[in-house]
Amino acid sequence: MSLTALLMGYLLCSLRYFPGNWTKTAVETALQIVTIAPLPGGATLILVNFLQRSAAQKMPWDRMVRIYLTIGLMVEFLFGVHDYLGS
Repeated sequence: MSLTALLMGYLLCSLRYFPGNWTKTAVETALQIVTIAPLPGGATLILVNFLQRSAAQKMPWDRMVRIYLTIGLMVEFLFGVHDYLGS
């Protein structure tokens, strides 16, 4: 349930809406996700590595996905505010 909510929030913050032009909306949203994905991916990799070393055990995959989506949600929200309010 929380994984689905995080995924929906992540996609909502990644949405780049262009009124009346659904193809441009889809293309810009996909481009936004592909462009920004390495930032939360790298942060997740570093954080998961740190947590696994400190706990001395492997982390479950769903917890890693939750960490990625949480970091990604924060990053996409900040980029979304920047895009909508202008530079």
